[in-house]
Amino acid sequence: MKKNALPNSQQKRKLLFDQNIPSEPLISCGELYLREGRLTEAVELFARASHEEGLAQIRALALEQGDSFLYGAASKGSEEGDDREAWKTLGKKAMELEKYSHAIWAFRKSENEEALEAAEEALKEVFSVDKA
Repeated sequence: MKKNALPNSQQKRKLLFDQNIPSEPLISCGELYLREGRLTEAVELFARASHEEGLAQIRALALEQGDSFLYGAASKGSEEGDDREAWKTLGKKAMELEKYSHAIWAFRKSENEEALEAAEEALKEVFSVDKA
């Protein structure tokens, strides 16, 4: 793999599944994916390397983007995954960005029933069809 080049599918598979790969190449590759905006792949590599700093960067981006899937993936197995306030913040951002399905998941995780109902209603409005 060339320096500063993303791995091909075989190289990525080896990084993710070869138990003998040390953390450094996983982190380096995760940072390449992060710079390219390929956040899901970055999460996979940072998680495999147990690279908390990289996962924290992804969580911060997920909060900014109102992306509950990404936040959940970057929080898996950590205390942040149970942080109701963070999920509530994410849900509010998702509502602001009209990402209602993300808001619904976030408000479920935050156990905020009132906000959950509002997000569900907003999603229903998006999918309602005028029958007139």
